[in-house]
Amino acid sequence: MFVEAPDQQTLRQGDVLAGIPFPLLRSEDLAIVSRRTSETYDGATPGVTPITHVRRDDPHWLTVQLPARLSFCAVISQCCDLEPRHGKILMPTLAVARLIPIPLQLAADAQRLASLRENKDPRNPDPGYLNFFYLSRHERLDDREWVVDFNQLACIPCSEYPAIMLKKILQMEDRWRVKFKIKLAISLTRLTKEERDAGLENPWAVAQ
Repeated sequence: MFVEAPDQQTLRQGDVLAGIPFPLLRSEDLAIVSRRTSETYDGATPGVTPITHVRRDDPHWLTVQLPARLSFCAVISQCCDLEPRHGKILMPTLAVARLIPIPLQLAADAQRLASLRENKDPRNPDPGYLNFFYLSRHERLDDREWVVDFNQLACIPCSEYPAIMLKKILQMEDRWRVKFKIKLAISLTRLTKEERDAGLENPWAVAQ
């Protein structure tokens, strides 16, 4: 599934990164970091103003605290978009999907677990698990099995390149990368029954 010697100069779709701080964006857990507006104040609490940042000409970025988990993640951005030019990746961010242990209920069912491990072609009548991509046991993945969860996505600024390369631990073989691409694409873009019933498989077709 993985090449023996990953290319440590560039990122590719399906690459596995280690130690990525993956945020839990739950409203009730989010705290906005502020600074006091003065050294003196009246009442029980001081006056404060949020600490903001400017990113890509947008001055309204806040500083927040929220729960996060250092996680293994797989790169889902397209390979060509990640090709460095003059020492930089031109895309503003790269997208990643979080790796999670095989869910307990799935792991306890031999038939379902076997189906997961097959990474079936999602274009077939039996597509297997559309939202998961199974990763076999590997010493660099704590010597255990994982799945890439296409429902858990986050972005990393490409300004982190080339430092992010220090977190790259695995690179998929070409055939496995293409399987990963196809499963990812169908997981995120498959039509609903209502859309198919409405004849929208080709939405650019001129209605007759």
